[in-house]
Amino acid sequence: MKNKKDVDNVKEFIWKLISTDAALKKDLSRGFINTRGLAKYILTTQKIEASLDSIISAIRRYPINQKEDYSSAYSILKQARINTRTKMASLLLKRTDDVKTILGRPDKLIDYQLHDIIRIIEGKEALTIIFDQKNYDKIVQLFPNKTILRKHKKIGLMEINYPLDLERTPGVFNIISSELAENNISIIDAVISSNEHIIVVDESNLLKAFEIVYELSK
Repeated sequence: MKNKKDVDNVKEFIWKLISTDAALKKDLSRGFINTRGLAKYILTTQKIEASLDSIISAIRRYPINQKEDYSSAYSILKQARINTRTKMASLLLKRTDDVKTILGRPDKLIDYQLHDIIRIIEGKEALTIIFDQKNYDKIVQLFPNKTILRKHKKIGLMEINYPLDLERTPGVFNIISSELAENNISIIDAVISSNEHIIVVDESNLLKAFEIVYELSK
């Protein structure tokens, strides 16, 4: 059929679709969704080469009844301290020698005496720098245009400090990311250390994100 996507494994495709949609997964687990109705919706919107019955079968076989015990994770969240920072910006940069040389001179990037902030998130092929919005123009001019992959001029940071038991408690980050996703808030970047979690969101979503995580910690 024309304009249909070939799917090698219908079950894997449907399971991935459900697993990456926090709201859908929660509604399925609560029995709020009609399986046949959902299957028809998937068939229409995803335009996959599959039968309605095979999609229904995949949905029914999704392990939604496996109960996850998040009691320890919620206990950790109740002990967390949450702070926010506004008026921040970020650049996603290619991880080149030129970029690393510039980053090796932090005195050119920020003024420590004015308590300016800079954070660096390093990946294999790219890295993100987060800094005060007031320094945006100055910092952007330091890097060649060809090394800049993405710019965010208005972001907000949510800094969450946990007790040290965090490293022995699974599920904490999953709870937070799922709740933010369910409320249509995208995480732009994140930094995780032994007992600190920094979440970067669009500045317009920061207050809502804070309220969501604060409710989890009550």
